Amino acid sequence: MRTKPVGRRLAIAFCASLFATPALAEMTCAALGSYLATQPNISQYVPPPTPQVPSPAPVPFTALVAASGTNAARCEANFIYSARGGLADGYAVGQNQRIGIRVGFPLNSFDGGVQGAWNGKVRNIGGGGLQGSLSSITAATNTGYVGSNTDTGHATGSPAFAVIQDTHELNYGTLDDFLVESIHQQYQWALALTKVYYGTAATRNYWDGCSTGGREGLSMALNFGEDFDGFLTGAPANFHTRLQVATVWPFWVQKELTGTATLTQAKMNAANASAVAACDALDGVTDGILGDPRACTYDAKNNICGQPGAPATNCLTPQEADAVNRIWDGPRNDHGLRIWFPFGRGANAGVTNQPPFGGPGGSLGIFTWSHRDLNFDFTSEPLSLFDDETKLATRVVAPYSDIMSTDLHRAKKGGAKILMWHGGADQLIPWRQSVHYYREAAERYDGFKDLQRWFRFYLAPGVTHCGGGAGPQPQALFDTMVNWVETGKAPDSILSQNATLGARPMCPYPQTALYNGSGDPKLFASWHCGGNIETRANACMDRVVKYQHETGRHLEDADDCKHDDDRGRGHDRDHDDDHDRD
Repeated sequence: MRTKPVGRRLAIAFCASLFATPALAEMTCAALGSYLATQPNISQYVPPPTPQVPSPAPVPFTALVAASGTNAARCEANFIYSARGGLADGYAVGQNQRIGIRVGFPLNSFDGGVQGAWNGKVRNIGGGGLQGSLSSITAATNTGYVGSNTDTGHATGSPAFAVIQDTHELNYGTLDDFLVESIHQQYQWALALTKVYYGTAATRNYWDGCSTGGREGLSMALNFGEDFDGFLTGAPANFHTRLQVATVWPFWVQKELTGTATLTQAKMNAANASAVAACDALDGVTDGILGDPRACTYDAKNNICGQPGAPATNCLTPQEADAVNRIWDGPRNDHGLRIWFPFGRGANAGVTNQPPFGGPGGSLGIFTWSHRDLNFDFTSEPLSLFDDETKLATRVVAPYSDIMSTDLHRAKKGGAKILMWHGGADQLIPWRQSVHYYREAAERYDGFKDLQRWFRFYLAPGVTHCGGGAGPQPQALFDTMVNWVETGKAPDSILSQNATLGARPMCPYPQTALYNGSGDPKLFASWHCGGNIETRANACMDRVVKYQHETGRHLEDADDCKHDDDRGRGHDRDHDDDHDRD
C-alpha cells in the first residue's frame, strides 16, 4: 500500500497532537476508557430519552462489543465533547456545547484481536436528517476500518437543538455545531483515539456519507480538506435552505391551484409513472427509467380523467394536472424565474409537505427559522409571497446553514479525491442541485476535464434517495473512492446493477451511459460511457435566480442564456429589479 505523503501524515499528526495522547503503545479498551475519563471537555454520553426509557443512564466511556451475526467484535467509545457555551459563543443563556461522538475499533492484540484486523485506516461515517443520535459504525469496523459518527451536536427531542432562542434570534452556536464543529470533532477524535488505542497513527482518513452525511462530507472538504484522503458524498443536502424551499413548494402550489389538498400522493405517483412510460425510450432503451429527466416534457394534462391513456384510477382533475406540472417545473418567482430545482418527472416527492414535515429539513420548517418564530404559520399566505419568504430565508438562515462554496482548494491541494453521486429519481433532495454544485465547481476549476482529475460526480438514473428505486443500484462506491485514492486511477465508470435491469456503467458527469445498440442490455459490455448531457439547453434550464435576490429579475450567470425560454414567464405584479420589501 502506498504510504501517505509526508505533508498528509503531518496533517493527521497535528490533528492528533491537539489531544494529550500517551506514549505510543497499545492499550486495552478498558484502559482507553480510563484515558478518556481524564480528558478535558469530555463527559459520559447519555442516549436520547424514549417513551420506554425517559431518563437513560450514562453509558460507559468504552466497552468491548462481542461479535454478533455479521458484526465483528470491536472496542467502542461513546462520549460527549463540550468546550464552549453561552452568549459569547452564540448559544442561549446558560447553554453549553454538547457533541456526542462514537468511535469503533477493530480489536487490537491487547483485546484479543489478530494481526491485520485493523487495516490502518479511519472511515468517518456521516449521519442522516437532523441526526440527534449516534449511528452504527459497523460498516467501518466490519471491514477493518476504525469507524466514527456524531449526533451532530444535540440529542433527539432535546431543547439543545432549539435553533430559535427565546429572544427570537437564531442559535448560531448550535447551528455551527450541527454544520461544522460536530463533524470536525468527530474525525479529530477518531484520529487521536486511533493513535492511543493502537499505539500508531492512521495512514488514511476517509469520509463516507449520504444526504446529511453527503453535506457533512462537502463541509469537511471545504473547511478541513487537507486532513482527509478522500470523500464519498452521496445526495448532499448542502443547500439546506433552498432544499427546504423546494420541499414545501408542492404544498403552496396545491393550495393555490386546487384550493384544498386534493392531489394525493397516489395521484402524483401515477402521474410520474405515466411520465416515465412516455419518455422511457428517449435515452435509447426502454427500461422503465429516465436517463436524464430534464429531457422529458410529458404534460400531466394527459392524466386528466377521461383523456385517452389516462389511468383508470388516480387520474387527475384539470386543477390537479396544473398543480402536477407546476410541481414538476419547480419553484419560480413572480417573474417566472427559477428559484430552485424541482424533484422532476419520475421522482415521487411528497405533495402535501407543510410544517411539521419530514425529510432532510426535519420538523422545524425553514420559514419558522427565517422568521425566528416557532409559531409562524405560512399556510395562509398566497403563492405570490413564496419568493418573498424564500428571499427572507436565504438572507437570514442560509449564511449560517448552507454549505454552498465550491472553494475546495484545501482538499485539492492536499491531494484528496472527492466522489459525489446522486440518484436521478431522488424524492427527498433534487438531483439537479448536485449538478448545479458540480457545474459551479467546474467553472471555478477550469472546466470538467480538469475538475475530474480529483473531483468526479456520477448521476444514477432511476435511483431514489441514497439507494433504492427502479434504477440499477451503484455498487462498492466507498471502495471505488478508496481505490482511486490509493492507486491514483480515476474511475472511468462505476458498476450499477439490479436483478431487473442487469448491469451497466454509472458515468462521470457530464457523460452518461449509452447503449451500444446491440447486445443484451442487461450486460455491462452492452453499454459505454459517452455523450455530453451538459448541453447549453440543460445548463440554461438549470440557471436559478440570484442568491438572496429570489424576488428579482436576474438569473445567476445568465448572459449566455438570454434568449432561452427560462427568461421568465409572466409578470404577476409590478416589481422593481430587486423587489425588496424588507
